[in-house]
Amino acid sequence: MVRGEARARTARTVMNRTAPSIGRSRIGREVIDSLSIGVVVADRRGIIVEWNDAASRLLKLDDARSAGRPAADVLPDGVVRAVLLETSADGRGVAERIGPAVEGDSPGVMVRCRSTVLRGEGGGRIGAACHFEDVSDIARLEREVENLDRLAMMGRFASSVAHEIRNPLMGIYAGVQYLEKTLDLETNEQETTFRIIRDEVDRLNRLVTDLLGAARPPEIEYAVVDPKEICAKVVALARREADEAKVNLSLQCDPTLPPISIDPDLACQVLLNLARNAVQASPGGGEVRIATRPSAASPRSGILPAAEKPAAMEFVVTDEGPGVPEEDGETIFRPFHSTKKKGTGLGLYISFQIVERHGGALWLERNTSKGATFVARFPYTPPGK
Repeated sequence: MVRGEARARTARTVMNRTAPSIGRSRIGREVIDSLSIGVVVADRRGIIVEWNDAASRLLKLDDARSAGRPAADVLPDGVVRAVLLETSADGRGVAERIGPAVEGDSPGVMVRCRSTVLRGEGGGRIGAACHFEDVSDIARLEREVENLDRLAMMGRFASSVAHEIRNPLMGIYAGVQYLEKTLDLETNEQETTFRIIRDEVDRLNRLVTDLLGAARPPEIEYAVVDPKEICAKVVALARREADEAKVNLSLQCDPTLPPISIDPDLACQVLLNLARNAVQASPGGGEVRIATRPSAASPRSGILPAAEKPAAMEFVVTDEGPGVPEEDGETIFRPFHSTKKKGTGLGLYISFQIVERHGGALWLERNTSKGATFVARFPYTPPGK
């Protein structure tokens, strides 16, 4: 209250020098300070005569240095300064303008700003008032919606391109297989060439599959399956890649977990993607562990917990690689984010979608030692429900 009274006395002194003045009867201190929006008032010469507490916070105005001085000298560069000076100069109000409250400020505050011309009893212009509100959250949501729209457009484009690529790609692959079977390969260079072609076609096929998976979220087809069977299938599918990388695959399944109702093919896709990432991240001689475990309040030996505690089980994949950098922890599940030279940046994104469509969650656990641990949590639904 002391600061407000001091500012009021300063403002009264300034207004007494202004003829005709912007009287205190027009804008009361109690009224404008109670507003959540910022208010700044200048006389017809552009001299600041009044502002409220919200304006002081957003624009960092100082009582001693602001009152009675030109707005051009006091207000920081930003949309409020521009609008108030424009209205004071040409005598026309601004309906709406959005911009930073303080140019170059970090983190920046975006405000929606409007201005009004103040007129005296005879209709003459005596000043200008600018009022503004913080719309940073709204502006951020609008940017996120724009990003989602761009991603949707990219998804539609990627889907159409992927369809056009897949058919000739399969034709190339079939032709290479035919030539490899019918031709007598006389040199190691020829065998190496065929192997390179096969590997590159496989890589392109995975890219096309990832693009289609990202553009079209998969439909869930539930079936009752033993979690150990999914893990065993993933180990078998990842075995060749692990052997080539000289990485050991180990399986550590909880034998007490009962069957679970999920889409076995999609769950396998998630776990296989996590296993391949782990193999690629691990050094030669390292180990990748694939495990299952009950989540909090999950069933053991087929015994269900209380209804208010939803049951779930978790697939866990742990590697002995360098781990995930701290700065990548929040972005690894976003589309097209990849730390691998030949990665598409879609594998974790698609896996996240699959688990989320099951009503579960996929996350990265921070290891106290080396390596990374990814956890895919699937809710447990009793068979037949």
